[in-house]
Amino acid sequence: MYKVLATVAAGMMGIALAGAAQAAEPARPATPAYAGAAVTGVDYVGAATRASPKVFAGYHISKSLALEGGAVDLKKGYGMYIAVKPVLPLTDKLALYGKVGVAQVRRPVALPSQPAPLGRKTDTGAYGAFGLQYSITPNTAISAEYERYGKDKPSGAKPDMWTLALNFFF
Repeated sequence: MYKVLATVAAGMMGIALAGAAQAAEPARPATPAYAGAAVTGVDYVGAATRASPKVFAGYHISKSLALEGGAVDLKKGYGMYIAVKPVLPLTDKLALYGKVGVAQVRRPVALPSQPAPLGRKTDTGAYGAFGLQYSITPNTAISAEYERYGKDKPSGAKPDMWTLALNFFF
């Protein structure tokens, strides 16, 4: 519970900082749309961390605020999100960002006494993330972020994930 509150609080601070930055820079970026691919480290209850693919896309409303949606493969399940993404430029190539939104996670349901899943359950909850983005060229960037999809579950993927992504602006 505390992790969710901390993630939401960090996102709200990011929104406030982005609002201040947006007042100073009202113009949209030259390339407002972006998409990307990522590798996410997913921890599973009772199992080791595994690498999972993630795809995402977004649109910059201004230089400091974007809307983003994405999906991650959770091996026998998935996680999807839609979020507001405030961006705070630190230098001309480095930026700090946060994300606050809603996530839906579908996971297998299993009992500890039975190794085979009994079915699947879909949960909807809060989504939060924060990270750093470094621009390699005007149309590409690399980012590293921490994400949280909802709350802790008794089985399946844990909600905390680390992601390394490549972004393409167009």
